[in-house]
Amino acid sequence: ATSLGAGPSRLGRGVAVGGKHMATREGISGAPTLKAAPVGCSNAVCGLVTASEPVAGKKVRLTVDVGEEQPLTVLSAASVDTGARIIVALVGSSIGDTEVTIPTICDAAMLGWDGRGASGPATLPKAFSPGDAAPNERPKAGRAAAAEVDKLGNVVDGAGVDALFVSKPKLSKAEKEMAKLEKAAAKGDTKAATKLQHLRLRQEIEARRAAGEEVYTDEELEKAGLETP
Repeated sequence: ATSLGAGPSRLGRGVAVGGKHMATREGISGAPTLKAAPVGCSNAVCGLVTASEPVAGKKVRLTVDVGEEQPLTVLSAASVDTGARIIVALVGSSIGDTEVTIPTICDAAMLGWDGRGASGPATLPKAFSPGDAAPNERPKAGRAAAAEVDKLGNVVDGAGVDALFVSKPKLSKAEKEMAKLEKAAAKGDTKAATKLQHLRLRQEIEARRAAGEEVYTDEELEKAGLETP
């Protein structure tokens, strides 16, 4: 008979048990199962950078709106532009198996994103608002553009569509003539410049007469070579 101890024992191939030769798996009986270390952040949110100030040690002090009453102040080793949307791990959350004790800017590796790419703070598109939960994976570059595609797959240009329905004011005959003369005068046409001056004077006289003012008599205008309004 074989005496087995209380602790884990190594069993080899071809052990005789009860007079029979039986194949067994090599290894240590009772060994604990190893689990993969946790990845990602348990509570990371979108933060909008509202101010950026360089400090000693080649770092930058950021003021970040995370959707709470008061903004957070965090330090970044990389330069971050005002208006950027970064990801911040809040106090009490965990990055991997480490508890967060101060608000921390997250990079792609800390978030466990695949295709981590360049180092530095992970950023989000404008579709995310301050306080929104960070996504589990890197947002696709075409996400924002996809929202601007219609059912037929055509890219929708909101400004261009709106422009189709905006009617431009129609110019009067005098306004068209003035615009034409202005272009010619800008190119150095002296005749056009003189005619433009006369046209503006006639318009001014017409407007003042409509208001009840007597500016020039028709006879005086004719002597000056100008048409009467």
